[in-house]
Amino acid sequence: MNFINILNHILRPLEWVVAQLLTLFHHALVTFGMTAGPSPAWGIAIMCLVLVIRICLLPLFLSQMRAMQRIQVLQPQIQRIQHKYAARKDPRSKEAMQREIMALQQRYNANPLGSCLPSLIQAPILCSLFYTLQSLPAIADGNAEPLGGIDHTMAGDIESSSIFGVRIADSFGTVVSPQSHVVIGVAVALMCLMLFAMQWLLIHRNTPKDAMDSPQFRTQKLTAFVFPAIYVVSGGTLPFGVLLYWLTNNLWNFGQTLCQLRWFPAPGSEAGSARPNATMSGRTGTAPPPDCRLWKKSARRPRVRRPTCAASVKSRSPAAIADSARTCSSPSVDGTWERLRGMH
Repeated sequence: MNFINILNHILRPLEWVVAQLLTLFHHALVTFGMTAGPSPAWGIAIMCLVLVIRICLLPLFLSQMRAMQRIQVLQPQIQRIQHKYAARKDPRSKEAMQREIMALQQRYNANPLGSCLPSLIQAPILCSLFYTLQSLPAIADGNAEPLGGIDHTMAGDIESSSIFGVRIADSFGTVVSPQSHVVIGVAVALMCLMLFAMQWLLIHRNTPKDAMDSPQFRTQKLTAFVFPAIYVVSGGTLPFGVLLYWLTNNLWNFGQTLCQLRWFPAPGSEAGSARPNATMSGRTGTAPPPDCRLWKKSARRPRVRRPTCAASVKSRSPAAIADSARTCSSPSVDGTWERLRGMH
């Protein structure tokens, strides 16, 4: 048993959920007037699956953006810690450096893994959709068991359904008509264009100016060309239904990137400088601001109740009482002014 089959067995429960959601969205679209059986409704159902998943992941996206901002604001302090131990190569110094960095991140609730969680959740869903679409011919022919709500008849309907003139189960290598090749090529080109635009915006508008000379920045610039190239290679082998999922997901990601630049810009970046009233823009000092909304709330200081005029009357001289009576701007509802005048 190879790795692909092992992964398919591991993701089998998630494939069942994906199949159930696809049939549910298809039934809803048919209820609203779309054609049952082989029809574009199945392609639209795949797009609806993306939208529902991304809406459910919105809280994680917000958490991801806050985690990224925390880490970016802490970079000057982390670099100072690294510079402090730069000349020490012994294991004990390296462990001490890691402890200081981890203590700093825990103090301000900056978890580096928090920014990776949405991507880690989406990857199994994308693989499950790929395996679900890949198993449609075997289910339709009766060589595989039904999956979720997809039985033999429904699998044949999905396999025969087409959107923009391309069947959902076909790939670039299996289609025959030139029109289908053009549609798949346009879909892959749009995916690459949106991915490149996202990478360019994040690299050139959301990178702090002091980080543009680092080796990490040069590596990020290379990724803007590497990942679209991967799309070109993989886009020719994936079913068109998976390309629809990927294309809709990239459209959503592009919108999220624009929201990130608008509401969650990196401190010290071009996008952050364009928002002078941003929560953390322009703050690249030695310590994070104590009143910043992104940091973990510290313990509140106990309130020190200021003594009122009436509360401090008994311990004050008649001259001080007279002075307080003159400085009080207005009489209070509980008769403090009257008591002051009576004691004077």
